[in-house]
Amino acid sequence: MANETRVGAAGQQAGSGTGWEDHPDTPDTLATLVGKIRAQQESIASSSRTGLSGRIDRGQHQKQVIGAFGTLRIFDTVPPALASGPFGKRGASDAPLLYRVACRFSNGQPCPFADTEADVRGVAVKFFTPEGAETDLLVTNEGGRSHARDAKSFMEIADVLVSQIEGGLAGLVGKATADVFGGKLGPVEAARSFGILFEATKLHTVTSLTTETFWGSVVKLNDAAFKYALQPHPDTVPGTDDDRHGEQYLRDDLLDRLSKGALKWHLVVQLFTDEKHTPVNDASIVWEGPTFVIGELEISSTPSAEDEAAINRMAFNPGNGFEPLGITHARKAVYAASAANRRDRGLLSSAEARAQIERT
Repeated sequence: MANETRVGAAGQQAGSGTGWEDHPDTPDTLATLVGKIRAQQESIASSSRTGLSGRIDRGQHQKQVIGAFGTLRIFDTVPPALASGPFGKRGASDAPLLYRVACRFSNGQPCPFADTEADVRGVAVKFFTPEGAETDLLVTNEGGRSHARDAKSFMEIADVLVSQIEGGLAGLVGKATADVFGGKLGPVEAARSFGILFEATKLHTVTSLTTETFWGSVVKLNDAAFKYALQPHPDTVPGTDDDRHGEQYLRDDLLDRLSKGALKWHLVVQLFTDEKHTPVNDASIVWEGPTFVIGELEISSTPSAEDEAAINRMAFNPGNGFEPLGITHARKAVYAASAANRRDRGLLSSAEARAQIERT
């Protein structure tokens, strides 16, 4: 294939993360997706349901549940295949690598719906290595997979969801019907994708963001393909997760927990083993294989209004700090375009974001 990269061989030792194949989208497809996110942002901005008054905001994950600064400790349990870059030791010290980080917790819709709405939930973490490399960890709670196999399908489904925001149920049904019968979404694949999304949202009750597991999409460090995730930490203090009625109940729960102690998550990684169990190019498949706890994310203090405003002005990208693979190629391009489209909202540059993180 013209757009195929291959690393390693099929029989290499377990734990190397190699042997994968990458099928990135063509430049024409990426250009189409970049144009599509612009159109979606414009549609959302002009909708009376969003309150944006025509000003473009994030294409996804518009509502910030909470923004806070914290720390990320990287342990010495990092698999050798990943023990470099953001996860690599500096010097001869045996102390854990410690980063100051900005954390943005969000709901997935490109609209500020109440926390009681069924939705995907996400976390974005930003930090800078001692060498100044900007690194972002972007994760969602869709059960270790996306509802779409690839970026093109993801954006077609996003078109349908934007139509729902604009026109309610009638808009959803009309757009979905048109896309299925118009050939943009095959009926079998559409049913599969919407089924996964339904399971991750309508059938899944989120009691607290501290008790969710959040997975990222596949990326590459050195020659190793891997995924990272945030998992619940047993030391996180109890909260108000039995009360799920308020429009801001997810935020209220986090703030309640923070008033009693630190919020914590384990950072884990999962290495590529083979195309059957850990496919690089089908984002809708849950990876099957061992996970390794390599770090700990901690938020220990309640954020100020200024902290939250600064974090909400940061741009996050899954291509920062790692090389993209699979669907992450398109995510990198689309996230960059989405950020560029909302620059008039006071978007922080990388240097400005670093200054905010390092002053805390």
